[in-house]
Amino acid sequence: MASPAASLKHERDEPLEKSASPFQDDYNADASSSSASSPPKKQRTPEASSPSTTTMPESNASQPQTNSEQLEAVFRNMRLRRIVKENHGGEINQLAFFLDPQHNKAPFGLDQIKEFDKQGSVRRDPMDNSNVLGTTGGPQANVYDNEHCGDHLDIMSHFLLAPVIENDEEVTPEMLTCCWIHQPQDAILATAGTDRVVHILSLARSKELRRLTGHTHTITDIQPNHFNDQYVLSASKDCTVRLWNILTGKCLCIFEIKASVACFNPNTEGRTFLTGGYNGEIREWEIPELDGVDPEEPILISADNSRLLHPKLHAARIDCIRFCQGKVLSKSVNGKIEYWDPTTLEVLRTFTIKNSASNQCRFDVSMDQLFFCVGTSNGSTYIYNVESGRMVTELKHRRSTKAIRTCVFTRDSRSVVCGGEDSFLWRYDYVTDEVLDEWAKWKPEA
Repeated sequence: MASPAASLKHERDEPLEKSASPFQDDYNADASSSSASSPPKKQRTPEASSPSTTTMPESNASQPQTNSEQLEAVFRNMRLRRIVKENHGGEINQLAFFLDPQHNKAPFGLDQIKEFDKQGSVRRDPMDNSNVLGTTGGPQANVYDNEHCGDHLDIMSHFLLAPVIENDEEVTPEMLTCCWIHQPQDAILATAGTDRVVHILSLARSKELRRLTGHTHTITDIQPNHFNDQYVLSASKDCTVRLWNILTGKCLCIFEIKASVACFNPNTEGRTFLTGGYNGEIREWEIPELDGVDPEEPILISADNSRLLHPKLHAARIDCIRFCQGKVLSKSVNGKIEYWDPTTLEVLRTFTIKNSASNQCRFDVSMDQLFFCVGTSNGSTYIYNVESGRMVTELKHRRSTKAIRTCVFTRDSRSVVCGGEDSFLWRYDYVTDEVLDEWAKWKPEA
């Protein structure tokens, strides 16, 4: 599935590496992977080591631990258990699990207790797609199954943009962003990048359903509205943010602002959204009442009709915004994350990411909204406690030396998946104390 010719400009200046081993076809292809756990013998994951449930750390103190304390113990026991190399050779720009908080009411975090069949696969509700992981990097969007194949991240589907001709030269587009959208009996992956098109991909049908066209420059961010499964936002370097109806393919509204990222506001059930700019400013926008009817022409909304919340909250380009416990976490590429109240605009806490030079990274908030994870320029990923402001742990491996561009929690918070410059996926899993003790006693055979 190829995109039309377009003016292509990469989000970052460094060139993409050429893919050494392209997939043979668009779907059901293999991805090369290798394990990097210690000891080097193959170990089963904590989940697979139990036939029925996942063991959680127990407290030695007389007082029971809170969820936050138990999760901190889980994070401190995380070790690298799986590495997957994507074949495009470029950066992995975004990861997204299909967590679907509005339609999937299954437990999450410590409340999610997994059960396994005799083959070690997770027993789950067939409507629960939280095991599905989408990735974008180079000219590809890939979909993985993160649970049903033991330790593996198993490739499920693959979407490839063909090179296009621009100024008599062949140019390879780059996918920069993606998000999941719920539809009945389907999981929809929306993805976009330098080809200026939002691609709407059906996982159930393994095909591209439609293309949303209208942007005239690179698309840097797309965000779903979890309160209305028809709507998606796209932010572009063409100085607009657009609201789309993915079912009809029509652009409903054009918001005139040069924003690098956007985020729907769950406090208003998706009727408003925030944008983060290249100059560090944050604005709030209201979506017009559409009454379920697409306008004949997109509604133009100028910046004068938005609310400037913070003109200079950040000193550099904002690369990620997420809501957490009714408040906002916003990050800039200089490694500063601000936690602030969108009503009073009071800054509650500032996080300075350790050992990180200027780095673009999309952070993630756990489903219980108690923690966030964020990558650094040197290959580390940190997990922070939102309430205490404390850095809980550093996820790091000696082979991970390039910048982490994106990281995500699984639904049960027992794994964190990271991706970045070197086209590797790094999955860190919770490992029980018993297994860690066993590893400590391990000695190589003589």
